[in-house]
Amino acid sequence: MNKSRRFTWRNLLPVLHASDDSSMDARTLYALSCLLVLVQLPHTLNMPVWVSAVGLSLVGARLALIKNPKHTLLGWLLSPASVTGIAALSALAIKWDYGYIIGRDPCVAFLFILVAAKFAEVRRAIDATLLLCLCAFLLLTQYFYSQTIIAAIVTLPAVVALAYCLAILRDAKTPQNVTFHLKLICKLLLQGLPIAALLFFVFPRLPGPMWSLPDGTAGTTGLSDSMSPGSIGKLSQSGAVAFRVEFDGDTPEPSQLYWRGIVLSQFNGRSWSTNDQTFAASTTYFDSVQSQAAPSIDYTVTLPAHQMRWLFALDAASSQPTNYNASGQADALDSNRTSRPIGTVLADGQIQSRNRVTQPLRYRQSSSLSDVIPAMHAPRADTVFLPEKNTRAIRFAKELRARTSSDREYAKEVLRHFNQQPFRYTLEPQLLGSSPVDEFLFDTQEGFCEHYASAFVVLMRAVGIPARIVTGYQGGEINNDYLIVRQANAHAWAEVYLDGVWQRADPTAAVAPSRVEQGLAAALPNEAAVPRMSHQTPGLIRNVLLRWDTLNYHWQRLVIDFDDDSQQSFWDAIGLGKAALWQISVIALLIIGLWSAWVIGLPRWPHSRLQRQERHWNRLVKTLNANSLSREHAESASEFLQRACEQWPSCTSRFMRLEVAFERLRFQAINDQQQKELSKQLLKDIVWLQFNLPFRRRAVLVKR
Repeated sequence: MNKSRRFTWRNLLPVLHASDDSSMDARTLYALSCLLVLVQLPHTLNMPVWVSAVGLSLVGARLALIKNPKHTLLGWLLSPASVTGIAALSALAIKWDYGYIIGRDPCVAFLFILVAAKFAEVRRAIDATLLLCLCAFLLLTQYFYSQTIIAAIVTLPAVVALAYCLAILRDAKTPQNVTFHLKLICKLLLQGLPIAALLFFVFPRLPGPMWSLPDGTAGTTGLSDSMSPGSIGKLSQSGAVAFRVEFDGDTPEPSQLYWRGIVLSQFNGRSWSTNDQTFAASTTYFDSVQSQAAPSIDYTVTLPAHQMRWLFALDAASSQPTNYNASGQADALDSNRTSRPIGTVLADGQIQSRNRVTQPLRYRQSSSLSDVIPAMHAPRADTVFLPEKNTRAIRFAKELRARTSSDREYAKEVLRHFNQQPFRYTLEPQLLGSSPVDEFLFDTQEGFCEHYASAFVVLMRAVGIPARIVTGYQGGEINNDYLIVRQANAHAWAEVYLDGVWQRADPTAAVAPSRVEQGLAAALPNEAAVPRMSHQTPGLIRNVLLRWDTLNYHWQRLVIDFDDDSQQSFWDAIGLGKAALWQISVIALLIIGLWSAWVIGLPRWPHSRLQRQERHWNRLVKTLNANSLSREHAESASEFLQRACEQWPSCTSRFMRLEVAFERLRFQAINDQQQKELSKQLLKDIVWLQFNLPFRRRAVLVKR
């Protein structure tokens, strides 16, 4: 078999074929190293420090070897055997560090090291091509962790670096300067932007999240399904965003913003935990909520990924949470489109999603602004149980109950006790021992919301009144047209079973009313632990951060949350709501085809952008080329026609007339009538030359 016809991978890469057998030059390696750093840096925030150190060290070692190619230690370290060993040891270390190997985080970490290892051993252009493919995939994996506008901005330099590497690999034999390549890259990106925007709006959306991969991680910053003294206090020192809310009407008063999260009913004497033995709320539950005299409100919640199943809503939820569409309504736009429940309201009022929230979630919710939760069944035993601890609190509760006439009056008396006694609201309370409620009530008398809620529920249960703790968020900050609820708004309150319903009771409001009415910073003006964004005092930094939050919020709402419902709403808005998918596809392909044709210059009338004299000149050059007279690259028109006169002396006068006519058309100011006459004469002479030059017929036959 002829070796030149044999199938090889090199035949599939004709652009890189010329440089496959040669070593990579330093310019290309520096460009590749820059690409690797831009791709790797965003991942350093999401993986162990040692993984980042190994990956970046391999890149640095290869750069050092470029400057000192005879370095023995570096040469041994970056040999194929050593690099393979480093990759294998890294795989074992990742398995040991994460505890598993099949999952999002360990796989991305291993790819991080593999990309660096591939760069360490790259020698040929075909190796560089494989490295570029790996870099492109690693660049996409950062969206597993974050889909904010920052992630998109960080991607742009890496995309430009990737395109630059492709360009210098293509031009390995004829290198160009950096400016030339950057201009070309920017031009290509701008030309492809309209196509990308069109595909964003018309490409079919997947029914599930694209980046929803198993990660095996625990919950991130936020509420958990257990609470012990100090847990919410630590959470409240964070200014991170818990979720954002858009109200259909006016924003309720701060004292009405109780965002219900997790209900804790089991108590072991120190810590509180949830009881999973609950069931979904029935139609009777929602009827009871809607029949209350409290006002009803509709709103949209944008919840970041918190790796838990809990959803948040104002007390008391009067509907199931449903998917959000671009119109801002949960109802269908037509009879063929229905809203989909994405979670379930349980009988104790808390809301659970069907799956863990592993990506930002946007849902619609309705609530009744009530402090009463219907009771669908008799209180469970765990809402009354108390362990044999906190005996002083139990004794105090029984003495106080003996002096009151009813359970409701007793609950008010306990709240009055918190208000009149020297209790202090603080994020930095003293540590408590094995009987935390006793020590809090009678010794330290200082604490945060979980201390007060826990003590209140214990005092209720001590006299046989069912009670439980609810953790969630209270309040929020208005930013333009939406409400920001931060981790600093985390709160705990109590619910007491009175007269057949669960009645909200917030002992924190009895101690520090400003916490509920004005926010955390108003209740703790002198504590350094309060995050900056909890302070309502205006300032430049605060205003900049709020504007940035607005930008991120709209990015999430308009770009990240653009799902199949949003896409259908967009089609409805432009009059394509009734069109079939194939019709929309044909329209999109037609638009893309026309745009591509315009970008590459097709279809275009021949020489439409050339002036008349230039078309005539090109025709003359083509005629002389057909008769064995080729124009040199740096040859002027006069020199070319002078050689034509020497080759065909009998046509000298005609060539000289052509030269004069071209010079007049090109460089002299003549009117339109003179231009037409000269052009007519030019065309006449060129046609004469086409049919009268010697050897013309033979040249044409050879060409055919």
